[in-house]
Amino acid sequence: MSIRNLDALFHPKSVAVVGATERAGSIGAAVTRNVVGGGFAGPIHLVNLKGGTIAGRKAVRRARELPAPADLAVIATPAPGN
Repeated sequence: MSIRNLDALFHPKSVAVVGATERAGSIGAAVTRNVVGGGFAGPIHLVNLKGGTIAGRKAVRRARELPAPADLAVIATPAPGN
């Protein structure tokens, strides 16, 4: 079994946080804070249905609005019905 396809997971060149937010206590806020503050050197893209600015960065409303595909996407959205 080849492991070459795991490079994007373990060494991504860019990251998208889907469900990024600054709402206190949310998983989206925790993930956003950790990715933005964690020293990742590549592009970090934030996706939030409201768009706007999150953690001082522009957020797009839909993943299809990203300027380029991300190597790694972290999904931080609530389960349906929550």
